[in-house]
Amino acid sequence: MDKPTQEQLKELKRLSKEARVDDWSEVVQSKDEAEMRIRDLKEKARIE
Repeated sequence: MDKPTQEQLKELKRLSKEARVDDWSEVVQSKDEAEMRIRDLKEKARIE
């Protein structure tokens, strides 16, 4: 396979920065999951 050009490398770096998320477990997959997380955080805050 040929080495990628400088343009291709630049584009790959740009795309990887856009797609980077610290922790994929933090990404909410649905509205129900978001509501559940909000309830859990409120409950945790109330307890503490």
